[in-house]
Amino acid sequence: MKMKFRRREKVAIYITREQPEGWELLVFHPQSAPDSDWQIPAGTIEDAEIAKEAAVRETLEESGLSLATVQYVGEEEMRYPERMRVHYTYFYHAHIECQENRWTHCVAGDGQDCGDFFHFAWLPLDRITQLERRHHIFLDRLIHRLERNQPYDCRKHG
Repeated sequence: MKMKFRRREKVAIYITREQPEGWELLVFHPQSAPDSDWQIPAGTIEDAEIAKEAAVRETLEESGLSLATVQYVGEEEMRYPERMRVHYTYFYHAHIECQENRWTHCVAGDGQDCGDFFHFAWLPLDRITQLERRHHIFLDRLIHRLERNQPYDCRKHG
């Protein structure tokens, strides 16, 4: 008998800024799990929402940052057999100018993390080692493109 997995569509957003010392990636720890690996803004695509819109919304809800534009990076299917789920995640990138080096944000929206506090920081892209496993997928591709100043094709996926 073939098992039926429940599909969820997700987004994850690499947010970068350029500093004199090099590129940095925006990451956070949930206050409820301060010893966990660093994460990037991510979440579930809501009904009648396209992936690009979800990336902008999730960033605002989780960090308080308003993004003008996001660029498609890639997509990945991740299976979770123990929960009978498959997550199909669309990865995006946004480059911003941000003067704040660290801040705490109370998560908005109606997701399960609503009301949690996320502690944000910028980490040098070339020294990221403790990023959550599922968020590493396109990091090397992102670094490669940033170093060569090659933009992504914004026409893909909304």
